[in-house]
Amino acid sequence: MNKRHAAGTVASVVAALLGSCTPPPKQQQASSASTPFVFQALNLRQQDANGRLQWRVSSPEARYDLNRRLALARNLNGEIHTNGQPLYRLAASHGTVLSDGEVIQLEGQVRIERLGRDPVIIEASRMRWYPRQQRIELDRQAQAMDQDLRLTADRATLLFEQDRLQLRGQPTLSTRKAGLGVGLNQIRVERLDWSPGSGALNAAGPVTAISGPPGQPQRELRAVAVSGNTLKRRLTLQGPVQISAPAQRAWLKARSSTIDLASNALYSDAPFEAAVGPLQINGKALRLNLSSTLAEITAGCRLRQPDLSLEAQRCSWNWQNERIAAAGSVLLRRQANQQTTRAARLHGRIGPQGLLVFSSPGSRVRSTLVLPPSGSARQSRPSAVRL
Repeated sequence: MNKRHAAGTVASVVAALLGSCTPPPKQQQASSASTPFVFQALNLRQQDANGRLQWRVSSPEARYDLNRRLALARNLNGEIHTNGQPLYRLAASHGTVLSDGEVIQLEGQVRIERLGRDPVIIEASRMRWYPRQQRIELDRQAQAMDQDLRLTADRATLLFEQDRLQLRGQPTLSTRKAGLGVGLNQIRVERLDWSPGSGALNAAGPVTAISGPPGQPQRELRAVAVSGNTLKRRLTLQGPVQISAPAQRAWLKARSSTIDLASNALYSDAPFEAAVGPLQINGKALRLNLSSTLAEITAGCRLRQPDLSLEAQRCSWNWQNERIAAAGSVLLRRQANQQTTRAARLHGRIGPQGLLVFSSPGSRVRSTLVLPPSGSARQSRPSAVRL
């Protein structure tokens, strides 16, 4: 649509409003040309070159200043269309229409809803709408919400034609589902772009976050960037990903990892390394519950500390009670007496010194000990004892 047609459409509507307006008697007698006109209703709209509606704005009452070409309106409502179909619906407690629709400033309780199967709500206390440029600038308490996430920033830009929301000035992401809000506590990024229609999300780092249940020791997370799709309910932390829990003297280093928004869990199918005090941990796959205190090594679990080493198909660690469980072809080696223990499952706990102590209550185990010779037989070969 050319600019002349757009301006003409808005101007003709304003002229029609002025022609149908009936000022009060005092206003008719006023000599001042700056006396505002009071409308019983304000309706502005704009069409494209094919005659399809691009946007419309209405208000039950407005005051129009001829000299300043400015209209003050209350309880403003509107729609923004693409290809003749409504895409966004907006509302504001009051607004100012500048230059006969060149700029529309929305203030107070401002709310934009993106229509469709997966609705998105965008809010701010002030927005500046540029209809010809098909964009809205949000500069006070900007936030956007879908069923899983809340995005916030100091300022944001909504581009209608590209169906993209750009968040700048300390953007953050957090989960908003009941029971999951403690998982992703304010993931902070450098800048963030989100397309609500396709769900595509890209955020440049550095990425930092705090996670963990209230009242429990918190974990600090760092990554290079965030990407993913909110409709598929998955986000990817671009590696290297680092998580630290200072209260437990624990840290983890992993490659790119995925956050499942449905379960509020972090996954990685690549090798990683971690430590809890003197205990070294390696694995081939990881699952970390962001809403609780449970971490799982789902493949290739290896634990090492000065006096023992353990291999298992999988392990789990609860850092609230410091308990560790190993399952699947468990092989435990102790330096003392060269002891080896095989079991289907072993349970352990991290002690006060940060060392791991294992037991197997109720489980069958097979152990081998190498005992040193005693007495006169000290020069002979050690003997092996199987239990």
